[in-house]
Amino acid sequence: MFNLKKDDKEILVKEKFTKKDLLYHLFFSVVIFIAMVIISPDKSDLGFSLIINPIKIILNILPVFLSGILLQAIIGRFKLSIMINSIFYLVIYIVNRTKIIYRSSPIKLSDFRLGIEAATMVKNSYFPDLMGILMLIVFVGIIIFSLTKIDNFKFNKKKRFQMGIAVLLIAPILYTTVYSKSNIYNSLKSNGNEFNIIDHFNSKGFNYSFIHNIKRSFVRKPEGFDEKEMKRRESVNRGEDISVIKYNERPNIIWIMGEAFTDISENKNFSFAPENDPLTNYKRILNEAVFNGRIVTPSFGGGTGDTEFDVLTGCLTTDTAPDENTSFSAVKRNTGSLASTLSKVGYKTSAFHPGFAWFYGREEVYPKLGFQERLFFEDIKNPEMKGGYVSERQFSEIYRNRFLENIKSDEPVFEYAVDIQNHGPYYYDKYEGDMHTLPYESNMILSEDAANNFGVYFLGIKDMDKMLGEVYDMINSIEEPTIMVFYGDHLPYLGNDPSGFDEIGMNLSNENLEKEIQYYSTPFIIAANARGREFLNPSNVEVERGGIISANYLSSLFLDMLNYNKIDNFFMYNSDLRKKLPIISRNYIFDGNEAHLRNNIPENIKEIYDDYRKYEYYRINY
Repeated sequence: MFNLKKDDKEILVKEKFTKKDLLYHLFFSVVIFIAMVIISPDKSDLGFSLIINPIKIILNILPVFLSGILLQAIIGRFKLSIMINSIFYLVIYIVNRTKIIYRSSPIKLSDFRLGIEAATMVKNSYFPDLMGILMLIVFVGIIIFSLTKIDNFKFNKKKRFQMGIAVLLIAPILYTTVYSKSNIYNSLKSNGNEFNIIDHFNSKGFNYSFIHNIKRSFVRKPEGFDEKEMKRRESVNRGEDISVIKYNERPNIIWIMGEAFTDISENKNFSFAPENDPLTNYKRILNEAVFNGRIVTPSFGGGTGDTEFDVLTGCLTTDTAPDENTSFSAVKRNTGSLASTLSKVGYKTSAFHPGFAWFYGREEVYPKLGFQERLFFEDIKNPEMKGGYVSERQFSEIYRNRFLENIKSDEPVFEYAVDIQNHGPYYYDKYEGDMHTLPYESNMILSEDAANNFGVYFLGIKDMDKMLGEVYDMINSIEEPTIMVFYGDHLPYLGNDPSGFDEIGMNLSNENLEKEIQYYSTPFIIAANARGREFLNPSNVEVERGGIISANYLSSLFLDMLNYNKIDNFFMYNSDLRKKLPIISRNYIFDGNEAHLRNNIPENIKEIYDDYRKYEYYRINY
């Protein structure tokens, strides 16, 4: 009936693809679909809207079904192809679950480029997701048990060829006519928050959502992009302005980004004994600072490189990077940045990141951004680790010594650094027993996990605050004019279901601009020693002290205060844009008076924003 025969290895060989074979593939596709629903870290009943919708079910089963047939066409043996296909999807679901738990973001195509980095970070920083591993084992067991009930078989070469060609013809047609279509995707109801991509993935299914979002993994030229026009803008000669600045005295610049630095400890629900206050030095510096405010960063709970990118280049991760994240992967050539701009006027530019040089590709990206000197973890002799990362004490010592050595030259110094000791997660014994008792009191009843997360986080902030005080005291002890800029890269990840933020009433969401700012913003300060203050003029900027801007404006704001913006055409443009659209966040654009959803902005605002996107694209890609 099935035209079966035996080959030399006692494997049944089929010449026809029957309904029974179709049902085999369909059965295992359904099992993987069920695994997808169960493994996803669903916060509520979002998955219910998925399993009761026939269209969503079909759209999520089809990819598993087709890839199973394709693998059988390639490999031949049914059981082996099913096992490989099943394990592939199950592992992806676990990785997606882990990323959502620790980064509040589903996995995207661009994340696969950072596979080694992600694996290393998980190994060094995060506890394994035991529930996810257990579910993986259970479903692998179900697959193996089911396969034992089916005879192993393969098709002859002609049939395998036909199967492979059929899938390769059907898949692109399905993608272009169904999976890539936004009108279909948006027409399917998404329970939860419409701005939360996790809710979209959970209520529409990972398989469908992942495939639909593949198109966002490739940055395309903005509509109406004119290379000649952009080249004309960039080619305006600034030689005279550069010469004037180089001729005059220039201040040294200290520029530090603190891992997960925030002022959450100032929340009304916390109180500290004076000796435990994690922001003692920060508040002292803030009181004496020339300027301060908040920046709206592109990420939450991670994505340090994205905030680096936005701040240094003046461009937006959400516009110029694949999947609107991992922005450093977009830097393929020498790219204008704060570092390269300052080097035009004679600054010696140096970058210090106490993590591995290969992480986020910094060893390749930093030179392209104009950093003449780089120092990474591999360059540190006898690294002193705390909480899994180079300690604040050693960071402070290395950073201050490098700065004091570099200012011995005749050139002014731009000393950039990323401080990472307080990288999450904030598990109880992260700091090796430092937290004998909680370093704070709370007027709210917190869960044990949240209480410990906050306690460990505040211990790390206190270490960072000590470093900050040491650097500030250093610049005040020297004669050379020196300016200091400090800010955080993103909010910390403080648990899930509920998070520590939920327990203190912050309830992070994207439902309006005010909530989005709370979700993504961190503080910044611009301070200086006595002589350095002479070079800063806050009246040059339209932003009021304590104001809020997008992270991509911080460099132009700083250059404006120094009267240095005229040395770079893009930063001049950036300054002008800041006055028109002071906040461009992941979901909103604020024009100074009103917040607009980025996908539904008035035509006059759209015209301004679209022009910026064209200039950004040119700046990064040409």
